[in-house]
Amino acid sequence: MTDTRSVLALILSVMILQLAGGLTGILTPLGLERMGVDTSLIGFVAAMNAAGFMLGAWTSPRALALVGNIRLFAAGAGVSAAGILSLALIQEAPFWALIRVLQGVAFAYMFTSIESWMGEAVPARSRGNVMGVYHTAAKLSLIVGPFFLAGLSPLDSRSYVWAGIFLALALVPTCLTTLKEPPPPDRKSMPLSQLFTLAPAAVIGVVGAGLVNTGTLALLPVYFEKFELAGGGTAAAAIAIAIAWIGGLIVQWPAGRLSDVIDRRLVVAGLASAAGAAAILIAVFGTVIGEAGILVLIGIWGAGALCFYGVCVSHAIDRTPPGQVPQVMSGLLFVWAAGSIVGPLISGVAMRIAGAVGLFGFAGVVLGLLAVYMIVRVRQRAPAESPPSGERGSILPSPLASVEIMPRDPTEGDQG
Repeated sequence: MTDTRSVLALILSVMILQLAGGLTGILTPLGLERMGVDTSLIGFVAAMNAAGFMLGAWTSPRALALVGNIRLFAAGAGVSAAGILSLALIQEAPFWALIRVLQGVAFAYMFTSIESWMGEAVPARSRGNVMGVYHTAAKLSLIVGPFFLAGLSPLDSRSYVWAGIFLALALVPTCLTTLKEPPPPDRKSMPLSQLFTLAPAAVIGVVGAGLVNTGTLALLPVYFEKFELAGGGTAAAAIAIAIAWIGGLIVQWPAGRLSDVIDRRLVVAGLASAAGAAAILIAVFGTVIGEAGILVLIGIWGAGALCFYGVCVSHAIDRTPPGQVPQVMSGLLFVWAAGSIVGPLISGVAMRIAGAVGLFGFAGVVLGLLAVYMIVRVRQRAPAESPPSGERGSILPSPLASVEIMPRDPTEGDQG
């Protein structure tokens, strides 16, 4: 727990930040639907947010090297707050798409600041444990955030004011922390081909998370808004999103701990299998199992799909040589964002064509293929060695993940 306490202020900032993230995740799709926007275009707006995140991931090493952690985080929070408030002033889909691009860049910069900072303070021996605490805290905020919208119209200006307040408050713990800022990272990025050679299982897992999670979460509010649960509307959507994140909240820390003991790829395979099975069951039997049954399956989906990204990141860091962790983390974030651009587009079209069958069927197929790939990689390559106690190293961001370096010779084999 000492390692967690050393970065508690940074975790608190992320918790407050993700209250706004949870609000925005509900507001954007439901607000667009209330404007009469087609589901495929709602997916496009979600893809634009991922495109901004992708751009932020690619440019974050240079930005962090130029201005430092606190200033980069503060700038990102300010841009995000202004952007979310402006959505209440101009309710036009093209404008919202533009703002979501800017918010994607800003969130990438904020996670760059926080997670690279955490990387300097957390020893490798507690990688899975601290990652689990960090993810759990952030998921708790993502669960709570949408409930600030309960009873409000998705175009009610008060909804956007709540998000702006949380983005402003997220500045306080980071700006007041006494934790020493890390040294600036190398501005040079790693070629994606080199990243894939280093840890192909991690790259495929990260892309899979982007493909499935971003699109499904973007359209879940649209799917659940018509349920009778809690009177429907934003209340039903908030409850459904909360159940998905509660599933992830329950499993995240045990999954992190387990991945410190067994091959991380096996953990990813198990999580993806559970999530894929739940998605297929909703697609096939969603019309006959009732709302309660669907909510149970959504919880199972969240327990698997919303947890494996961090395990993939840890797997990549296990295989990363000294001095290259920032480039690896930036590259992983970039490929995750690439998947997050394509995922909502496919999910939006699939939902428009086939409704829930298309949305959850796509998710189930991708997750099933991911599970098979992880098992194949386990059979082809041995797991990475456990890091020696006390090793440290800096990181760059991953979506809600904070991990450490294990020094290795880049010419070593057993890559996964």
